[in-house]
Amino acid sequence: MEPEEHAAERQRYLTTYVQDHRAGAEAGVRLARRCHDHAPDPTTAAELARIVDEIEADRVSLAAIMEGLGVEASKVKDVAGLAAERIGRLKLNGRLVRTSPLSVVVELEGLIGAVSVKRELWATLSVLAGSRAAPDDRLATLVARADDQRSRLQAIHARVVTALFGSAPVSPAGEGAS
Repeated sequence: MEPEEHAAERQRYLTTYVQDHRAGAEAGVRLARRCHDHAPDPTTAAELARIVDEIEADRVSLAAIMEGLGVEASKVKDVAGLAAERIGRLKLNGRLVRTSPLSVVVELEGLIGAVSVKRELWATLSVLAGSRAAPDDRLATLVARADDQRSRLQAIHARVVTALFGSAPVSPAGEGAS
């Protein structure tokens, strides 16, 4: 493969990669808002409101990075992300009309996963930026913020799970079965 062809292929991969993450970021913002809307108490709602604001700022950061790379958003991927997020709302959780407390647990788990994926985006872009003469410290800040968001979401999740299920002991499969 000629060097120009190799460079063009790498650019296509990068374009696809950031477009996929942008579509995921759009779905992630909607999921974060839904978690906030379903918060079981005012303290959790306030914590989630802060996380929603940060996730929206992260989405803006990704848009700026894409602009700097000359990559446009993919309408098809955005629609696919919207569809996936909407399908994710369909959970057999024992309630047809109202939100189940179990929905909050599952939505928080989805958000923890989404933030983890976003963190890896920032880490990947940091590796790519590291090859430049002057790496961008903003990416390190975004990695650290994703780590902080994940930690806070895990703490919220633990609180919600404890409130929902209490302290019922759960034994690993195979233990205690006689």
